[in-house]
Amino acid sequence: MHFNNQIWAILWKNMKMTNMKELGKELFIPLITIFVLLMVQDGDEGTGKLFMAIMVPVYIPSCFVGLCRQLLVEYVHEKTNKYRDLYKIMGMKLQNYRIAWFITYIIKSILIGSLILVTLLYKLNFQQSLQMVICFMLFILAQVGQTLLLSTFFSNSQLAGEFGSFFQTILSTFYFASLYELEYLVYVCPQSIISFYLMNKLNGSKMEGVSNYCILSLAIHLIVYYVLFNVLEESCMKGGRCLWTRKNKTGYVQLEDQMEMRRQYDEEGLAFTSVEIVKLFKQYGDVVAVDNLNLKIYSQQILCILGQNGAGKTTTLNILTGLIEKTSGKILYFGKSFDKKRDEIQKLIGFCPQENLLYDQLTVSESLQYQSMMRGTDSASEIDMWLNLMQLQQYSNYKTHELSGGNKRKLQIALALVGGSQIIFLDEPTASIDPESRRQIWKILKEIKQINKTLILTTHFLDEAEELADRIAIMKQGQIKIYGSPENIKKELEVGFTLTFGNIQSSQQQSKIKQSFPELECSIGPKLEYDNIKYIINQNQLFSIVEKLNEMSKTENIKIQLIQNTLEAAYLKLNKDNLEDDKIIKEYSFPIKSTNDVKTKQLLQISALLYKKYYVLKRNFTLQLMLILPMFILLIAYIFGYHLLQDEAQTQFFVSLFISQSFSLNSSIFISTPILERELKIRQQLKQMGVSQFTYIFGTFLGDYFIIFIVTTFIYVLSLQIDMLLTSEQLLTILSLFGLSVISFSYASSFMFSSNQSAFKIFPVINFLFCYFLPSMIDLQLQNQYSEVFTCIFPLYTLNLALKDDNQDYSIYFLVQFVIYMFLYQALERNIILFENRKNLQDRNNKLQVQNIQYGYTSNKQVLKQIDLQLCPQKILTLLGPNGAGKTTLIQLITDCLKTRWGSIMYNENMIISSCQQSEGLWEDLTAEEILYLFARIKGGIRNVKNEISQILRILQIKGKIVNMSGGQRRKVALAISLIGDSGMIILDEPSNGLDPISRRNLQNMIKAHVQKRNSSIILTTHDMDEAQYLSDSISFIINGQQPFPQQSVTQLIEQYGSGIILTIRAKNKEALDQVILAFPKHQKEGLLIVIKLGNEYDVATTIKILKNLCQEDLIGSFTIRQANLEQVFLRQCRKQYDED
Repeated sequence: MHFNNQIWAILWKNMKMTNMKELGKELFIPLITIFVLLMVQDGDEGTGKLFMAIMVPVYIPSCFVGLCRQLLVEYVHEKTNKYRDLYKIMGMKLQNYRIAWFITYIIKSILIGSLILVTLLYKLNFQQSLQMVICFMLFILAQVGQTLLLSTFFSNSQLAGEFGSFFQTILSTFYFASLYELEYLVYVCPQSIISFYLMNKLNGSKMEGVSNYCILSLAIHLIVYYVLFNVLEESCMKGGRCLWTRKNKTGYVQLEDQMEMRRQYDEEGLAFTSVEIVKLFKQYGDVVAVDNLNLKIYSQQILCILGQNGAGKTTTLNILTGLIEKTSGKILYFGKSFDKKRDEIQKLIGFCPQENLLYDQLTVSESLQYQSMMRGTDSASEIDMWLNLMQLQQYSNYKTHELSGGNKRKLQIALALVGGSQIIFLDEPTASIDPESRRQIWKILKEIKQINKTLILTTHFLDEAEELADRIAIMKQGQIKIYGSPENIKKELEVGFTLTFGNIQSSQQQSKIKQSFPELECSIGPKLEYDNIKYIINQNQLFSIVEKLNEMSKTENIKIQLIQNTLEAAYLKLNKDNLEDDKIIKEYSFPIKSTNDVKTKQLLQISALLYKKYYVLKRNFTLQLMLILPMFILLIAYIFGYHLLQDEAQTQFFVSLFISQSFSLNSSIFISTPILERELKIRQQLKQMGVSQFTYIFGTFLGDYFIIFIVTTFIYVLSLQIDMLLTSEQLLTILSLFGLSVISFSYASSFMFSSNQSAFKIFPVINFLFCYFLPSMIDLQLQNQYSEVFTCIFPLYTLNLALKDDNQDYSIYFLVQFVIYMFLYQALERNIILFENRKNLQDRNNKLQVQNIQYGYTSNKQVLKQIDLQLCPQKILTLLGPNGAGKTTLIQLITDCLKTRWGSIMYNENMIISSCQQSEGLWEDLTAEEILYLFARIKGGIRNVKNEISQILRILQIKGKIVNMSGGQRRKVALAISLIGDSGMIILDEPSNGLDPISRRNLQNMIKAHVQKRNSSIILTTHDMDEAQYLSDSISFIINGQQPFPQQSVTQLIEQYGSGIILTIRAKNKEALDQVILAFPKHQKEGLLIVIKLGNEYDVATTIKILKNLCQEDLIGSFTIRQANLEQVFLRQCRKQYDED
């Protein structure tokens, strides 16, 4: 029953996810094929017969290529983006998954195939209908099996789709082997078999044996493909996937399996052991990822695993969830061996990945229903329970892509809980969301812990670990370096309190303080000021000096401040060897020298764009395929056309048809660049860096023209070997001018598409059907009445005429098309992409001034209201606010990604602006070094370019190709792009998102060094309040699109809106609580916790004295002291937006 539940659930999800608009696009080729079949009458000996002989054998199998491409893209996408791994972790059977996808695309193929089948049966007067239906069904099954088999060889979904389309289209040409009496080649693939079978039927062949051979061959293909697909999927997952073997490789004796869950109490007898890890070891070649790990994880507790990138956290989680195999060791869940009871245990595991793996076309309730169906429960009451607990009830009918970042994370956590999960793994559960949403999730996780769940999480937010974790394990080099509660870890690492003496008026006072505390070591930081002294002390040291503090507070006019250090201080202390020291940061000299000469800079930018095109073409197999494909098709055209057809007119028609089709496929290369660079915001980024429209178009056009010149040269060489209507010189001229026309046409057409993927897939079909085939058919029916109009509009149509007519010069038509489409492209780009919001700023004391900016997407919703900002030279301005407050919109207005309607944005018109935005605009086929080199040239770098690149790469520790990088590494590259070269203003949108604490601190030091050493100013957005406090010179809050108060410094904000210093005490019991209350009459109480705001009533010395007495009387379990900080101000302001919402 469970088997059927999972198949039905995946089938239900796939059908729900079907985009009817995309499915409708797949009808283009089937409708054209049906049109040709119906248009050609029996006995037609002219053009119609030629269409039947050439197009039908290719186009009938091609009717299904679009669907097969869709299957490849979706299946590989789920595989490489870990959707499949996620559900496998939680108990999904891979066999069920494969069967469900197989059935899904059989159903979709039958929907399209039925149109073709009915037309064919009509043409044959419904003779031998049953045999044709059987043959056609076997073909559909075999082709879907073939497509699934192809998916095992790919880890890139777009590459899989493009290669699959090309491969399956080429396979259909094996049909033509039958014309050379090589019929055995027909049976090598389903596409040529069905073409051979149908053409025999349409031509009236009576060979019954051929039909039987075709049916038998298709059945064999179906079995072979499906068996091979299953074998390859089971044995080895492509794209870095692991072997799904369950062979026990450990040399340790396994514990006896127990059928009942047994409770194993820890030393304190507080909770039973949910998970036990014994001597876990994992090795990749010579690299040890996990080194003899021993760990116990307890029920109703939260374990947080911390560590730098590469410490072994992810590998450990992957082993615990069964995603990869261990080298040795043992894992027990509730006393049961994971090796022996994996299927049973995985039903109890829930997993929340770092990235949201949600299906955009499903609603919130449908997503939960799908997960419930996968686990065989499908309980409406359980779904309602989790919706209520996660505060998602009001969003239950929202599509998942319509949710805010915080609500997406809540839904992802809910999906990990549905279906009876007992062990919940949470990988960065609050990544990329604002602090208020984080706190909402914290509260939910604490509630989940209480309902007998075990939670295991990883995070880069150490305040989150300190708030949530009952126990923390800090990993380093595959080992657990320290384990325990947050308080115990801080005690063990002697990270206690920071005691500060401030308002020191003289050197005598300073000396007196140091002499009063000879037992303490003064903390000398890089920014130690004359008027304050800091000591890092533990609790025992604090209590030992309480009398001296009390005396000093009475006799000296000195401010005494006591702050309890956080877990971050402990973490940084443990990993201090990985922190970049001040010397390295000081040596970061930014040596690039940029040119101010306009022409020199223009040449550098054009060369950078050409280098980019070269690197992309060199590394991108999809583009290489689309370059080779036209030449391959032309080769087929020449071979078959000049050897198969005897009539000269038919030969010319055949050759021109294939040349037009080949160039229609080739056009996807040219349309790809402008769409992709707009989609990734690279085009706007280049504009902000000073790349003019002419420079960009000229450099990009030159690179694309070189590509089409390769094809032109290939055709020219072939023309020297074969007699053609045109001379070789005429052909070279026509194709050279056609290159100008087709590239400009592709650029102008790029504005029809919103995504590169849809353009890559649809544009070649549109280009062939509407720019060649349809005009040709209209000419045929209307006797060339509109030929002159079509010749001025459609490049492919004009090329077709030019190849068949040597009496008329078509050069002028290509030039007219080039001028029209290039003018159209420039006008569209200028109005849609390259509009300018900025006005020239006269005030040289400011880098940026924003005055009275207002913006609304609709008349009903005002996103920004009266925003005023100013950015001074060598300063950092931070924009803070919750998700949806309007920060990103404001940045898009400043960078000209959105058009202003009211207000003004002013900065110097010649200033270079660099930006590191949340969606990293990176060419994935390039390495980090190559990308930095290109952007350095774009910014005009002429000297010491390689020196600066090597410095940045070393400090940020980045290397390799972008496509192979993690999210954190990509963020580093995006930041490096913004920092390299001379930029007057830099915009950093959450630059440290996804980085571990060590990398984050190194990055922050680098940003500070950049501002100090170059005349740059920075606008920063972040959800990390410690980062904002550490970096910012001034801060502006944006709440519901408004500024609640003017731009101010961090100190001013904390003084005006902070909560002061807060002391929190946890009493040991109710009787002890009464004694604590007597000691601190002015307080707030919550259970055994009391909260006291330090100030005039309770100064530091008095407070410490009281705490010492309470500890000596054993009344206090623990206490914390928190300083007023930016986060308090942020949360207070955020709640205003949440209350309004």
